[in-house]
This record gives sequence, structure tokens and C-alpha cells, in this order.
Amino acid sequence: ETSEVVKEESNSNENEADLNAEKVEKTDSEEKMKVENGADEIISEEKKKPKMKTKTVQNPLEVTSSKKGFSAKELQEAWERENAMISTDKLIKDRLMAKNAVEEYVYDMRDKLYTKLEKFVSESDKDVYLSELSKTENWLYDEGENCQKQVYIDKLVELKKVGDRIMLRYNENEGRQGVLNILGSSLVHTRKVLDLIKNKDEKYDHLSEEDIKTLAEKDQEFQTVFNDFCNKAASQKLHEDPLITVAQINLKRKEFEDKCYPILNKPKPKVEPPPVPAEEPKEAKEGENEAPMESADSNPAPEQQQAPVDPAAADATSMELD
Repeated sequence: ETSEVVKEESNSNENEADLNAEKVEKTDSEEKMKVENGADEIISEEKKKPKMKTKTVQNPLEVTSSKKGFSAKELQEAWERENAMISTDKLIKDRLMAKNAVEEYVYDMRDKLYTKLEKFVSESDKDVYLSELSKTENWLYDEGENCQKQVYIDKLVELKKVGDRIMLRYNENEGRQGVLNILGSSLVHTRKVLDLIKNKDEKYDHLSEEDIKTLAEKDQEFQTVFNDFCNKAASQKLHEDPLITVAQINLKRKEFEDKCYPILNKPKPKVEPPPVPAEEPKEAKEGENEAPMESADSNPAPEQQQAPVDPAAADATSMELD
């Protein structure tokens, strides 16, 4: 009995589910019909409405300005004010650059006086110059804070009068030995050429006596100059102004080379080959060959007469021919 009751309940549940599904399908179909009918009604209503024509109408629009532009006078005044500001900025910039140049020079020279320039200034001069540099530094941050450009330029020139002399001593000492070596090399080269000329070297046999004399005289003259330069360089004190300068040594070297090198580098004259003799006409050669033959047959010369043959010589000749 229990099983029959369960079956009946399950059958009733299935029937209810089927009924619900049918109701849902019916509802969906009805809603779909309504949507389609509504769309058709909208389309039909739009077809019934008359089409509207658009017309474009242009109306002129007047624009007026209540503010006027700058006049020529106002533009000129503005341009002048701008140029005045530019000039003022440039003056300020130039003044500051001149002031910074003085400050940089003070710091740079003070450092070098304790390093690479220390040997090129005496102790007393060094103390005086360091004191002047310190005074200039204090002046820059006191009375010289806002001076004109020219004031700073004059101050820098005054400091360089002493500083440039010290730098000159340093630079001359650095370059002096190098230029002396170059002058010495030129003299050695010329002396070697003179030795080759003395030994009759064919490389220089085209030089004239005047050229050789000039080389010898210039070699002797500038050797004296070179020795004088070397003596002055050896006795030079570092903290004193140079006795000879690099420019003076270079000038003498150029003078020597301008006199001697054109002679040393003079090329040999070109030797032209002997002219090739022109060929004689063929007929003339044949005539010359025939005449001696006739004279030989008629009058044989004594030198052409056959001499007695030495048997030993004949054997030697036959062996050479074999």
C-alpha cells in the first residue's frame, strides 16, 4: 500500500511539472506576439507620418571689438623697453664674468705657488705675491662686491703682471731643452754631410765649391751660437727671468736650416743618355761593303797575308772548337 501511495504522489508531481512548463511556454509565446505586434504598430505609425523638409537659412553675423590694437608709438616704446632690459642683463652678466675671472685667478695662482711654480719664484717674492692675492680675495667680498666691469679687468691685469712672469719662467724651462736638442741635431746632420764630402762620397759630388764653403762656414758659426745657448741654459736659475728664450733658439735654428738645407737637399743634375745615331740608307751601306772587297782581291794588304801556322796553336784552336 505504501508503494502505491508513493507512485501516486510521483505521478501527481510529474503532472504538475508538465502543466507549469506548458504555462511558461504559453506565456513566452504571448509576450513574443505582443512585441511583434507592437513593432508592427510603430512601423505603421512612422509610415503614416509625413516627411519633414529641412531648409537652411544663413543670417549675417556682425562681430565688433571694443578693444583696439597697439599703435605704432606704443610698439616702438615696448621694443625700446625690451632692448633696454636685454642690455641691462648683458651688462650684469659681463660684470659677473669679470668678477669671477679675478676670483678664479686668485685661487689658481695660490695653488700653483705651492706646487709646480714653487721653484720659479724666490721666497720673498712669493710671500709678497701671496699677500696681494689674499688682499684681492678680501676685497672681492667687501668693497669689490658690486663694482663695474672695468674695475675687475684692471684688477686682473695688475695681478697678472707678477703672475705671468712666474709662468714664463716655468714655460721656458719646460721647452728650452727640447728646442736646443733640435738645433743640435741639425748641426750634427750638417757635420756628417761635410765628412762625407771630405771622403769624396758620390752622393754629394755634384755640390760646388761655393756650396761646400757655405756649409762649413755656417756650421762653424752656428756651432758657436749653440755652445753659447747651452752655457746660458746651464747657468740659468729657475727663480730668475730666462737668459735665452725658446723663441730665440727657434729663430736661430730656422736661420741655420734656411741657409744649409737647400744645399744639403740639392738634387743631382740629370745625366742625359747619348743620342742614338741615325741609321744610314741601306744602299749606301751595300756600296761601302762592296768597295773594300774589290780592293782586297786586287791588292791584298801585308797584314792580311796568311802567316805560318804554329802546330801547337792549331791543336789548341781545334780543341776550343771541339
